[in-house]
Amino acid sequence: MSSLRFVVSSLDIIAANAGRNKQLTELVQKALASIDKNENQLPDPEVIFAPLQLATKSGTIPLATTALDCIGKLISYSYFSVPSERASNQDGAEQAPLIERAIDTICDCFQGETTPVEIQLQIVKSLLAAVLNDKIVVHGAGLLKAVRQVYNVFLLSRSTANQQVAQGTLTQMVGTVFERVKTRLHMKETRANLGTLKQSQSSLNVDAPDDQASQVGNGDIEEGNEAGSEINGPETTNGGGPKLTLKDLEHRKSFDDSNMGDGPTMVTQLKPPRRTARSVSEQSLPESSQEETSESLDAEDEVYIRDAYLVFRSFCNLSTKVLPPDQLYDLRGQPMRSKLISLHLIYTLLNNNITVFTSPLCTITNSKSNEPTNFLQAIKYYLCLSITRNGASSVDRVFDICCEIFWLMLKYMRASFKKEIEVFLNEIYLALLARRNAPLSQKLTFVGILKRLCEDPRALVETYLNYDCDRNVDNIFQTIVEDLSKFATASVSITAAQEQQFEDNHSKSGGGSDWQIKNVLPPPLSVALINMHHETDTDIPKEYAIKRMALDSLVETLRSLVNWSQPGRPEANGVGGEVERRGSSDEVRDSIDPSASENVSRMDTPILPSTPTVEDDPYQLEKEKARKTALTNAIRVFNFKPKNGIKLLLKEGFIPSEKPEDIARFLLSEERLDKAQIGEFLGEGDQKYIDIMHAFVDTMDFTKKRFVDALREFLQSFRLPGEAQKIDRFMLKFANRYVMGNPNAFANADTPYVLAYSVILLNTDLHSSKIARHMSKTDFIKNNRGINDNADLPDEYLLGIYDDIANNEIVLKSEREAAAAAGTLPVAQSTGLAAGLGQAFSNVGRDLQREAYVQQSEEISLRSEQLFKDLYRSQRKNAEKAGSKFIPATSFKHVGPMFDVTWMSFFSALSSQMQKAHNLEVNKLCLEGMKLATKIACLFDLATPREAFISALKNTANLNNPQEMQAKNVEALKVILELGQTEGNLLKQSWKDVLLCISQLDRLQLISGGVDESAVPDVSKARFVPPSRTDTSDSRKASASSRRHRPRSNTGPQGVSMEIALESRSDDVIKGVDRIFTNTANLSGEAIVHFARALTEVSWDEIKVSGSNDSPRTYSLQKIVEISYYNMTRVRFEWTNIWDVLGEHFNRVGCHGNAAIVFFALDSLRQLSMRFMEIEELPGFKFQKDFLKPFEHVMSNSTNITVKDMILRCLTNMIQARGENIRSGWRTMFGVFTVAAREPYESIVTLAFENVTQVYRTRFGVVISQGAFTDLIVCLTEFSKNMNFQKKSLQAMETLKSIIPKMLKTPECPLSQRFNLNPSAVDVSVKSPGQQNHTSVEEGFWFPVLFAFHDVLMTGEDLEVRSNALNYFFEALLRYGGDFPSDFWDILWRQQLYPIFMVLRSKPEMSNVLNHEELSVWLSTTMIQALRNMITLFTHYFDALEYMLDRFLELLALCICQENDTIARIGSNCLQQLILQNVSKFTAEHWSKIVGAFCELFERTTAYQLFSATTINSTASLSPPPNGLEFASPLSPTGETTPVDEKSLKINGDNNGYSSELEPSATQPNAGDDDSLRTPTPATSVASAAALAQGPATPRLEEFKPNNPLQQQPIVVTAARRRFFNRIISRCVLQLLMIETVNELFSNDAVYAQIPSSELLRLMALLKKSFLFAKRFNADKDLRMRLWREGFMKQPPNLLKQESGSAATYVAILFRMFGDTAPERQGSKADVESALVPLCQDIIRGYISLEQESQHRNIVAWRPVVVDVLEGYAAFPKEAFASHIKNFYPLIVELLGKELGGELRTALLLVLRRVGDVGLGIEGMMTMTNGKRGGVDHLERRYSALSATSVEPHGDGLSDDPSSRVMGRS
Repeated sequence: MSSLRFVVSSLDIIAANAGRNKQLTELVQKALASIDKNENQLPDPEVIFAPLQLATKSGTIPLATTALDCIGKLISYSYFSVPSERASNQDGAEQAPLIERAIDTICDCFQGETTPVEIQLQIVKSLLAAVLNDKIVVHGAGLLKAVRQVYNVFLLSRSTANQQVAQGTLTQMVGTVFERVKTRLHMKETRANLGTLKQSQSSLNVDAPDDQASQVGNGDIEEGNEAGSEINGPETTNGGGPKLTLKDLEHRKSFDDSNMGDGPTMVTQLKPPRRTARSVSEQSLPESSQEETSESLDAEDEVYIRDAYLVFRSFCNLSTKVLPPDQLYDLRGQPMRSKLISLHLIYTLLNNNITVFTSPLCTITNSKSNEPTNFLQAIKYYLCLSITRNGASSVDRVFDICCEIFWLMLKYMRASFKKEIEVFLNEIYLALLARRNAPLSQKLTFVGILKRLCEDPRALVETYLNYDCDRNVDNIFQTIVEDLSKFATASVSITAAQEQQFEDNHSKSGGGSDWQIKNVLPPPLSVALINMHHETDTDIPKEYAIKRMALDSLVETLRSLVNWSQPGRPEANGVGGEVERRGSSDEVRDSIDPSASENVSRMDTPILPSTPTVEDDPYQLEKEKARKTALTNAIRVFNFKPKNGIKLLLKEGFIPSEKPEDIARFLLSEERLDKAQIGEFLGEGDQKYIDIMHAFVDTMDFTKKRFVDALREFLQSFRLPGEAQKIDRFMLKFANRYVMGNPNAFANADTPYVLAYSVILLNTDLHSSKIARHMSKTDFIKNNRGINDNADLPDEYLLGIYDDIANNEIVLKSEREAAAAAGTLPVAQSTGLAAGLGQAFSNVGRDLQREAYVQQSEEISLRSEQLFKDLYRSQRKNAEKAGSKFIPATSFKHVGPMFDVTWMSFFSALSSQMQKAHNLEVNKLCLEGMKLATKIACLFDLATPREAFISALKNTANLNNPQEMQAKNVEALKVILELGQTEGNLLKQSWKDVLLCISQLDRLQLISGGVDESAVPDVSKARFVPPSRTDTSDSRKASASSRRHRPRSNTGPQGVSMEIALESRSDDVIKGVDRIFTNTANLSGEAIVHFARALTEVSWDEIKVSGSNDSPRTYSLQKIVEISYYNMTRVRFEWTNIWDVLGEHFNRVGCHGNAAIVFFALDSLRQLSMRFMEIEELPGFKFQKDFLKPFEHVMSNSTNITVKDMILRCLTNMIQARGENIRSGWRTMFGVFTVAAREPYESIVTLAFENVTQVYRTRFGVVISQGAFTDLIVCLTEFSKNMNFQKKSLQAMETLKSIIPKMLKTPECPLSQRFNLNPSAVDVSVKSPGQQNHTSVEEGFWFPVLFAFHDVLMTGEDLEVRSNALNYFFEALLRYGGDFPSDFWDILWRQQLYPIFMVLRSKPEMSNVLNHEELSVWLSTTMIQALRNMITLFTHYFDALEYMLDRFLELLALCICQENDTIARIGSNCLQQLILQNVSKFTAEHWSKIVGAFCELFERTTAYQLFSATTINSTASLSPPPNGLEFASPLSPTGETTPVDEKSLKINGDNNGYSSELEPSATQPNAGDDDSLRTPTPATSVASAAALAQGPATPRLEEFKPNNPLQQQPIVVTAARRRFFNRIISRCVLQLLMIETVNELFSNDAVYAQIPSSELLRLMALLKKSFLFAKRFNADKDLRMRLWREGFMKQPPNLLKQESGSAATYVAILFRMFGDTAPERQGSKADVESALVPLCQDIIRGYISLEQESQHRNIVAWRPVVVDVLEGYAAFPKEAFASHIKNFYPLIVELLGKELGGELRTALLLVLRRVGDVGLGIEGMMTMTNGKRGGVDHLERRYSALSATSVEPHGDGLSDDPSSRVMGRS
């Protein structure tokens, strides 16, 4: 009861002031009595309320205030919720609840602005108490009424204090409504989390008692919300869908609240158990479910949410009221204050209660479909309408608060407002930035909003994904960055003081904004204080503030991108995958989300999920982005050249086909196409373009449209071209289409055609400023007389058209919008002088620009609104289809493409500001941006941007101009060093710039330390240094730019400033540099190679610019050594890659002309090698070998003897210090010594040889085990071949010789086991570590040693050394060859033995080594000896080498066929030796090969060209050579008789085989006359030349001129022809040599005895063929005379020696075979006889025919042959002799008529005696003596051995003429 004391005191005051009001007094008394009566219980609330209600209506201040105060307190005490007796007795429908009446009573006290101030205040207080009461919560109409009345007090009260209190109260009230919803949502979430199966029922529809109440008007709050009455069509709300259910902005909404109204006033009470649960949002579901079910709780939640909805809707509606211009700028006026308070409250509610809007649990039931709708969906329509109407406001206060509301939408609600945000940005905000005349303050405000967006990584990425990757939307992210870049680069004039002032203000404000503080309250909007809100204008230009904020925003964008890409950075946390990504995004969110302090389950910006969502597929999105870019490019092409654009669009598939309909549809639907170009394209006269134009017009529907409206629509789709023919085609089609849609409009299609023309002319006439006299209405009517099928159109109709056009020009919307954006004011409409004056006067005192801007703002609002209508209409149609989903950002991979499309904007802004700005803060900001940009470019491997930014940083550091350096340059340097430390793995080629800066920094430190600048050249000038002879890599580039000069001179009079000098030596800088080099050990395998390459390039640049100095710069060279130390512990394959780069650099540096540089490099290399050799190298690896390669390269390429000496001493030092550890390094060391061995300097050769011999003596085993044996051999070989120092060469040869026994004893050599153990126990394929798998032991060890000897004997220049090599070579083969397997003998033959004689096959092989003279000496000494040794070798190892017989024979054939007489003779001698020494070992197969060789030799040496030589210059016919050989015994195979050989001579390339000479062949025409003068060359078939001897068979010409040699004109023989003739002569000589060889061989009994008969007969055939060839030539006198005349020889040629010699040998062997009694020979006796007898007869007959006087030489040649024939016949067995007497006797008788010499006479006697003995039967004839010789003895001798044939000695009579060796005189 004590609690009601205030009621008693209030009633007492009312009673005291009641005065004459009887009713009031009575009610007071009644109430007091009731209180007294019910001492222990509360009296009936109605009794207490009645006097209070009456008191409020009294109008007196004390009564009213006391009563209001008392009511307020009673509401606070929840007193009016106590059940009323009267209320319970009466029907509830008649009387409203007491609480509602109490609120009504309070509200009724306010009577507008006249209400006393005190009462106003009390009203506000009491209503606040009513709304804030948590025990009895007022809902629905009561709540709205309370809010509305407080709003009215705020608006209408004249008291500033009351206005402020009302504003505060209003804020608190609406805040409370939303706070309660928040609390309910917490509870609902807890229920949802704890509930099991009921979870799915948490948003059931509850039949709330809304529909009972009819809609209550909103009085002066709601501005005609007609939405309730105009809901047409089916409702298609989709519960939680983002925006598929939006309707037209003005008339259709996604949420149907038509039956909602304010709803009845409801009261909900807190029940005792739930009091605690209200404050602590953790109540257990079981407890509450005992009292209330989840459904009832959800229904109660719905009531709270509906309150929030109603309140928010009210303020949205309030804010959308359109104000006339006079009210727009009156901030103190009620309309403006109303708009501002509602906008501020919208913002406050959104900002402070974002969870309510974004929580999926916050749903409200749609009153039509009874479906739960997301709260955000429900309020979306009103919120968008509010921004649409106010976003483009020209009033800064309205604009600012709208920007803030838009920011909240962008930040927290972008998923639901995807399309809306696009419209707001494109139509309002980004358009504002593009407009020239837009207020700077507004631009600044919006750039501030963009800065916040830029600070939010997720928002940025999602902006890119949802807009830039969507083909149907403009690129918003890209546009924002480009706009910011434009602002950042705009030039603004500002003083340094202003700049400083801005920086101070900026640092104080921290760059943040009040708006971002959580739980913000609206600013004071009372009349007195509303204008104080604006900050005092500083004198800093707003342009500068925008510029700075834009720059800040760009840097923030980059920072956000870096933060978002954090998961992709390998070094970020060291752990990969989900944990890392979640962590990084949490950090990011914390820093950018001002509302993160709320402990709610926030749905606004979820953290980065561990598994990306399906929508966020980076690869797919990148594809879509690529498609979008392709479309943009195609449109750009179209806008430049439409035909090309259409081709590209078709090719890329954006237009499905070439059908006119498809093209027309695209032209109509794609808004970005230039309307003017569409007009030009469609206006083309070709039929296909006309078809497209027709299809284009046919897509438009003009049905039931007024003519002018239809024309306007038509002309909006393209810009009418200027050409009359094109316009005509358009108008014809338009008229046709219009009449089709409106058949009753005009008489025919001509009417709209003419009228359309007329309207266009009118439009141009009325609105062109160039036309002085405009068309009048009369003119227009006159122009259109009789156009309707000769009838007139009504004048009113035409006047209507005139007015329409006059008031609203037909102009393309796109052009009008572009003009608006550009800020060009519309031209004044009125015309004439008076009108102009009138306008001038009326403009006085007006702000024309402001008015223009207001007009533009209104246009923007209207356009945006229209867009929303279209948007909602289309969404309503497509509600069932999946709309454009919002893609949430989850992957860091998007940052790469985002940066790729915008990096140039960042670059231009940051680099230009970096150069221009002198303010250090701005510089630091730009550098920060560049650093971040570089990080992104590195991470995503975007080479171009990376190089651009790093290069810009390098240029900014300005280190090449030390005198001009400033603080910003040092800052840039620090950034470069930082990037070098953090981005090392990703810098790739950009390392060059970083390391260049470090080199320049070292130069700066030297210069600032006092070193003369000229002594330390600028490295950046390296590209201008012309290349030296040693450097060839960049020669062209360097020489091209060598003449260029730097734009700035670095020789300023002033030195480096002290500050810069100190800064360059500061600990930070020095440590930064050191850290870059020490960190190389942590770089990845790929990165360290890039680093090494860059460092070597910088080092080379340093050397290039300072190489001519005494003390050149080697800073980077030192660093190379350093990083080599740091990285030495890397795995081998990484080291190999590094060393590929560093080794190449040491190669270059080591060959430089400056010895100081070379010595430094070599010493560094030595130290590194020593260090490297401490690490043990495993068998099979070759890194030491590669590591030491630079020593070898420098040794080979350097020309400086001291450098070479140093290299050798370095190696000596290494061998001494680290000899035990050297493994594969031996190979390179021997490589170095090999190079040294070739040197012309004795000191170098001696030093190298000492080293090699030392290694050989002490480490031979290691050398073998490391596979360096071959290298050692090669090295010693080179020493042997150095002709300058014979002593060293001979020593080296001896060492090589001594290697063989040492090798066979060294345990490491596998051969040692074979020589020390049982051979069968050794595995042949044992190999040393250095050998390849497939190499046998012999190849590994014997081959190199033998090859060394071979190499020296082939190429050594010193005869003594060469002969030693030859001897050692064959000694080794003879001594050790017994153990060689046959495959090794094959290798030796192929690669060492046969190549000795390769010079015979092709001279160039040797001539490039030796000159002609040396070659001759080599052939006549070394090679001849080698040939003899070969025969010895074959004989020695016959069993092992017999399978090579054919190879040896081929080799000997090669020697015999040489033009060099000595070699040929030695060859034939060796052939004889080969046969004689091995005659007893040969088998039949061997003999076949030997005879085959003879066949080939005879064939090769037959001078077939004799018969064709004259045909070269003569067309005289030649008798064709006969074919066939009548010989019974088998010939050798054709492959052997007519071999193809390189040494045979060829005239014309016809390959007809020439096999024998006796049968005439078919005559063939000579096809080669035209080519006949060509010099014959080696390497063709012998037979081919013979074939060409067959000239054409033409009739003989008359030849009557006496053949007198004296009259013969001298013949000129060319050198080529002489060579040709000499070759023919050589063949003839060689044929004689072959005949002689056969003769000598068969004078040996062993040879005759061993050769099988069949092979002997083949040989005979060769001799016979040779005989017949010579005979045929000798018989052709014409041919011989022709040859003589053509200069073949000095006298007519003949083959007398060949003819007689071959006949003699042939006959002698046949006689011996005939007389042989061996069984084998007896078998072929008949064949022999049949060949022998006719030949003998032929010989004797030929001899008889010789003339004594003229053919003396022939007689001398043939006489011994005839003697042999006669003696041979005389020795025939008796029967054979007898059978041939008839043949021989007549010939013998003829012989007696010749002049007989002694031998011939003796032979004749023998025959005649034998004839007498055998033929006549006279006994004793053979016993008769003649001189000293007994006939019988002689015959016996004849049978026992072959008599010496009379072939003349080959050497007699040799003269200058080579022919004298072979030919006699006829």
